[in-house]
Amino acid sequence: MGMTPAQVRCPLYAALRDPRTTLDEQEALAADWLRTQSGSPLILASSIGDYRDSTLADQLPGAAVEKLGRRTAVGHSGPLLVAWPAAENLSQLQHLDQVTAICVVEGGGVLQQPWLRAQRAIDLATGIRLETRSGLVPEVVAVAIQSLVPMLNGLSSSFDKPTVIDALCRLKASGYEVDPIAVYEFALRSGADGDEAILMHEVATGLRRGHSYRRSQRFGPDIIRHWEQEAAALPNRP
Repeated sequence: MGMTPAQVRCPLYAALRDPRTTLDEQEALAADWLRTQSGSPLILASSIGDYRDSTLADQLPGAAVEKLGRRTAVGHSGPLLVAWPAAENLSQLQHLDQVTAICVVEGGGVLQQPWLRAQRAIDLATGIRLETRSGLVPEVVAVAIQSLVPMLNGLSSSFDKPTVIDALCRLKASGYEVDPIAVYEFALRSGADGDEAILMHEVATGLRRGHSYRRSQRFGPDIIRHWEQEAAALPNRP
């Protein structure tokens, strides 16, 4: 496992954006959740202007609000409502030590629900924990990602990107699908830090678009055969 924590360490909830729930209903769920929490609440929003125009501002008058950033909420010791975060903001939530509970209000980003599923957030509308589906990635890709995660260090090392590029390029060249969102979600489920999973998503997206990466040889020539043998020996499917 990477040196940084892979899971949010406090109760995590989600107000999801889906066809069954209007935006007003979604924000009402989040506001109701925050009102039930004890301690000093804090709201983080991707845009202060959007927050002021939302029903959240009407329902939570006087609440402390800050703009989302890489260092916001560090040291906060109460409940946290996170409105419309980007993927890098979600990664930051994995590093908060004192927050008592978190609720994420899903926005339009494609990586928000995969992150929430991998973190097993509780859906406020249903009370049910979100789950990643089985068979998210091909078995050989699953084995490769699980082998890759312990090699990474949260992007603190220049070793990380060349390692991810070499691994995913080898998989694609061998005919294995490296779907960017599925790779991201499975990496998180396998213990990757958020920034590590974002890196895998970025490289897989580049490969899907036909980008030709400059590669360093981080793995031996038989690594695909090794991953295939590991996948074939699995008693259960990922």
